[in-house]
Amino acid sequence: MRLRDRIFQAVFARLFVYNILFEDSEVDERFFELESDSSVLCISGAGCGVAGMLSRNPRTIDAVDINPHHLALAALKVEGARGRLPYRTFRALLGEGRVDDPRGCLTQLTAELPPWMQRHWRRHAGRFRHNLYEQGLTSRMVRLLRGQTGIDADWLRSLIGQPIDARRKTIDETIGPALRSPLARAITRSPLQLLALGVNYQQCERLQDEFGTSLAEFFLEHVKRLAETDLATNWFAWYFVTGGFAPEGSEGLPPYLRADRFARSREAETRVRFHRGSLFDRLAVAGPSTWSHYSLLDAPDWLDRDSERRLLQEIRRTGREGAIVLHRSVEDGCLFDRHDEGRHFERLSPESSLASALDRTRQYRHVWLHRLASR
Repeated sequence: MRLRDRIFQAVFARLFVYNILFEDSEVDERFFELESDSSVLCISGAGCGVAGMLSRNPRTIDAVDINPHHLALAALKVEGARGRLPYRTFRALLGEGRVDDPRGCLTQLTAELPPWMQRHWRRHAGRFRHNLYEQGLTSRMVRLLRGQTGIDADWLRSLIGQPIDARRKTIDETIGPALRSPLARAITRSPLQLLALGVNYQQCERLQDEFGTSLAEFFLEHVKRLAETDLATNWFAWYFVTGGFAPEGSEGLPPYLRADRFARSREAETRVRFHRGSLFDRLAVAGPSTWSHYSLLDAPDWLDRDSERRLLQEIRRTGREGAIVLHRSVEDGCLFDRHDEGRHFERLSPESSLASALDRTRQYRHVWLHRLASR
């Protein structure tokens, strides 16, 4: 990894950036094939996906992240999904981002978490006093854009009844001027903006190679792609426009927050372990045939070619026969095709294509699924 990406990672690991997972965990639930004997290694991010896995009751989940803010939030979502709180309180805390007594609520919710996580939430209980989803670098960036453009829930509802071409035109007229301004272009070139987007220099170069445009134009096109989805139930669109989730019905919520998943997750016997550090730290201490599933988010996009090869080698070493690997990428090429180690994995082509088409985030070229072949 180049020096500037090492510095980026070191800074990113210390900041509260995300409060939701920017991958469609409902797509993962559909295609990941978790069963009661599954053992999962995953990057936690903000934890929506980790919490969502509980409804499938895998045997174990090892959640790893370099960022303690994100890992602690993931643990909070997992404990909430387990039923440590009544559903109404759980929904208020993590669906609306606020409760009247956050300190008391978090004390109850973190009672069985590691001591460092309990200390973390004693310090940061105030994040739930107003709205968790207005906090973190990403939310601050999006809130600034909302303030400049005046978009809100009523604006989003007005889009729902429009045909796709009209939606794109409305977005271009409403949001386009703000993102094309000299100030916005300057901001999107800054390291702080890359941190807010969770895009390191390696991934930023891949984005620009694929889309041939500035980060500001990519972001505008991303919003237009979001508008091509079912906006009534796309929680990413609601989050972007309103700083929260859809108030009508449960389909506009991340799956782990829905009442039916809550009912299943609270019965789960899954052992969830949280690990502060890098994915490679966790892989290095694992033995053969440790995991049946790997959920890597878009982490491979952060890696140089040598690290990509090392990642495939470590998955092959630690994976069970038939292990499933899921990751997302902003580029058309796939790391499994770039390295000789990739020949040990079978691409699940129909599943990958369908998952890519269904993913509501609209941030990635591909959702890739591969299976570790017989040794």
